[in-house]
Amino acid sequence: MKRFAFICAAMLSITTCFAQKAMTPPHVMVVPDMIYCKSHGYIQQFENNGQTETVPDYERALSEDPSLHSVLIQVAQLITEADHSDSKIVIVDLLEAINNAKADAAMAAANAGDDSESVDEAIIRNSEADILVKVQFDLLKNGPQYQVSYTITGTDAYTNRMFAPVSGMGAPSTSVNPVVLLREAVFSYMDSFTEKLLAYYQGMIKSGRMVAFEIKTTSTSAVNMNSKVGEYTLREQIEDFLYDNSVEGNGLERVQSGNTFLRYQGVYIPLVSTIRGRQRKQGAKDVAQKLVNFLEQNNVSADYKIRGLGKVNIFIK
Repeated sequence: MKRFAFICAAMLSITTCFAQKAMTPPHVMVVPDMIYCKSHGYIQQFENNGQTETVPDYERALSEDPSLHSVLIQVAQLITEADHSDSKIVIVDLLEAINNAKADAAMAAANAGDDSESVDEAIIRNSEADILVKVQFDLLKNGPQYQVSYTITGTDAYTNRMFAPVSGMGAPSTSVNPVVLLREAVFSYMDSFTEKLLAYYQGMIKSGRMVAFEIKTTSTSAVNMNSKVGEYTLREQIEDFLYDNSVEGNGLERVQSGNTFLRYQGVYIPLVSTIRGRQRKQGAKDVAQKLVNFLEQNNVSADYKIRGLGKVNIFIK
């Protein structure tokens, strides 16, 4: 009986170790909110399929606003201090993500890569963040005293879905340093904010993260979505693959389709999966590569492009 109990305890320990290994910590990047960037002129225009979009210019904001990076670092530090979880939050520095995106863009340009991705999408993709924390603040003067108004919002890096907003006004102070004022203003709220941030991430571990898929056949393709590929049509093969690589097929019902395309609004993919025989944290690019490999096993040539972190374009050749 003791031997049986020992074996059960050992197996439980091993199972727990594997579970803990799978529970990778969230990666969080603190960025200035779009409202802040617009009000200070830190924006740029981006052409997307004939439509002009306005996106934040993070690099210019950091280079022209000397206090901004310090404010973002201060918010990141407050999150770290308020993180009481066993698996600690990993903070990704925005400046590092910008530099990685610039190196990536230079390499793409040298290899005749496309420019369908906006600059902010490239920065977010290179950060590999799970969650963005967006910060908006204003320094207000009232006679000899100053106050800071602020809004801090958790945002899903894959979907731009916002959650856990915290906003308010700091106490009047003679200090003109926005870093000091912001810390004093938000310090008491950061435990609650960080708990909500971690709860959102735990929800992703349970329910998956939402990734948009757009799958197209090109003008040179020998197949379309209704072509037989093995036992089933190409459309059915892709749908079955996404079902097998999602959390219980969630999101597959939100689809637009035609003879040459499939467009899924958002498929919920597992946060952790077996990749090349090992348990790893999984992103949209991993599922995209799996889909390309699956199609090639069925004699269908394809390639993929990731926009930001949560948008996958598959091109069937």
